[in-house]
Amino acid sequence: METRNSRLFSLLDGKADAVVIVNSGDSHTDHNFKYFTRAKSGIFEGSVAVVTARGTSVVTSVLEAGSLKGLDVKVRTVGTRKQFENAVASLTSRFRKIGINAPSLTYQGYRALRRSYKGKIVDASEEIAKCRAVKDRDEVRKIAESCRIASRAADRIPEMLKEGMTESELASRLSIALYEEGSEGPSFSPIVSFGKTTAIPHYFPGKLKLKKGDLVLADFGGKYEMYCSDITRTYMFGKATERQRLLYETVKSAQDAAFAAIKPGALESDVDAAARNVIDGTEFKGRFIHGLGHGLGLQVHDGGPVLSPRSRDRLEEGMVVTVEPGAYVESYGGVRIEDDVVLTRSGCRKLTDAKRDFIEV
Repeated sequence: METRNSRLFSLLDGKADAVVIVNSGDSHTDHNFKYFTRAKSGIFEGSVAVVTARGTSVVTSVLEAGSLKGLDVKVRTVGTRKQFENAVASLTSRFRKIGINAPSLTYQGYRALRRSYKGKIVDASEEIAKCRAVKDRDEVRKIAESCRIASRAADRIPEMLKEGMTESELASRLSIALYEEGSEGPSFSPIVSFGKTTAIPHYFPGKLKLKKGDLVLADFGGKYEMYCSDITRTYMFGKATERQRLLYETVKSAQDAAFAAIKPGALESDVDAAARNVIDGTEFKGRFIHGLGHGLGLQVHDGGPVLSPRSRDRLEEGMVVTVEPGAYVESYGGVRIEDDVVLTRSGCRKLTDAKRDFIEV
């Protein structure tokens, strides 16, 4: 049976004899550490994972060692920098070439590794990203549960909407709803916008108050056993105008076109085009100003796949990706609808299932 480790080294094809994941401080820890150890908790700052085709070894402190108990990893605990360097040297000295995940490795972390290992170092980040892009059954299970939780929280949004409430207030209520539905916490700071601010895709919620006639956009997600969900729903507070309804239905039709185009072997850019062409065939041409979607897993933006006009890669069975078309009219408002799907043998399966009809509250 293929494991995460064996899959990685199949992709490396002799490029490296081992891969070393180095964590620096709390703000510079590599998600690949938890991917290869399968740890469900812990920070692991100042820790190292040495990954081979046959297994994973970890050098860490006594403080973090408890989070690895019961996992299929070999653990060495150290207390001083010298002990750390000696432990890493002991684990890596037999390898002629080691790979690193360069985008997440700080200069401090690289220097620490160099004090322990004198051989050749290569960048294995491309192969690591390809390995993580295809999810195994356990990962899909966790993401699916995270999506179920986020969907139930999304279905509660209409009952949360009250005239005069602020964007920040709705964002906080969403975060509470995630916890109440079983999440470990938000996967990112929720994006909540009212009225004209819905035309800003990466908006930060503020003190703007909700009033009748406003579109309401909520983009958020939760975590379950470290794995993320990412969902967006747009609602109408009050009675929608004909143009607001057309804007919503256009985006919904674009998402439907994308769902139909998603299948193993499809070009990621073609899936983006399927949605983009729907929007560009209406008065909202050019208003879809971002890519259609991104990979999802231990991180909200989990590397590949990337559904965008610039991508030349193809989708594979087992990938998990967001599908989030949007159309944004400056000084008027915007609509985005986002769901998470997993690639199946013949197409895709939606993991989020919150109500998707245009709801007037």
